[in-house]
Amino acid sequence: MSTILYILLFIGIMYLMNKGGMGCCGGHNHNDRTYEKNGNMEHHHGDNNMNNIEMVKDPVCGMHIPADKAITKVINGKRYYFCSETCAKEFENK
Repeated sequence: MSTILYILLFIGIMYLMNKGGMGCCGGHNHNDRTYEKNGNMEHHHGDNNMNNIEMVKDPVCGMHIPADKAITKVINGKRYYFCSETCAKEFENK
């Protein structure tokens, strides 16, 4: 009798996982999924600009930072990128 209850409980849990997306085989409700005419699924992600970010290295601490977020200083005609004002001042004082 208890075996039947465990089986029914297991089936119920699997049903909920499949229906509600609570597990690995669940219904992942991604709004960016579409189906082609032949039934194959296309999966489109939003614009992922992670590959387009230019990373630069701080010459003082060695930290890699996005170029557009870095503190930029032109010293003796050369452009340097820093993660903080502290690193920029330390570099200028050398």
